[in-house]
Amino acid sequence: MRERLTERQNQVYEFLRTYVRRNGKPPTLKEIGAHLDIRSTNGVFKMLSVLEAKGYIVRTKHEARGIEIVDEVALADDEPPGVMMLKLKEGVGKRARVMTSETADHPLPRSRKPLLLDPKLLPDDADLDDCLGVTASDDGMNGAGVRKGDTVVVEEMSWKDIPNGAMAAVFFYDRVVIRRFEYADKRLHFRAADRTYADESARPDDPEFFVIGRALVLLRTLG
Repeated sequence: MRERLTERQNQVYEFLRTYVRRNGKPPTLKEIGAHLDIRSTNGVFKMLSVLEAKGYIVRTKHEARGIEIVDEVALADDEPPGVMMLKLKEGVGKRARVMTSETADHPLPRSRKPLLLDPKLLPDDADLDDCLGVTASDDGMNGAGVRKGDTVVVEEMSWKDIPNGAMAAVFFYDRVVIRRFEYADKRLHFRAADRTYADESARPDDPEFFVIGRALVLLRTLG
């Protein structure tokens, strides 16, 4: 597991991720400094050195844009990115079953490790057949109590069925995040609850974004 980033380091890392996604290439040292108000190139260089030492980026020497974001999925020992089968506790209701990729309506990858859950923990209006577990890949909803690594039970549904303001699980850029959902101005908006993370928005047909469903229950291991 990689060492956690400080708030400032995370700001730099998230800028790198966002820039690469939107421009198809990494930023220059000058662009990083200008965006994050780091006055000297040496200051940017030191910050990138820390990110590389902690395993978040890889740099190529003597290249103006020689920054590569380390793939978080590749670090997960070939497990799919944060989506688990949900096995409802045996003997509780006729609808208890195991979610598999064959039963899904989309090619969302599923982990081989099932999550055992008592349906009594879910809201009464939840459709048990459509529930699965996801792992939050970042601290974007830390302000709302959801931390990186938390397991969140999600009811799969179309974004059209998720009310504005509800928490939703979103699969984008090969990772799963939890965000506050809003549909406005013909775009899907995903609001973070931590000021170090940027809000995201996309067209409903954007292939880089997939709304998994409504977040229902937070599960966390203490200790």
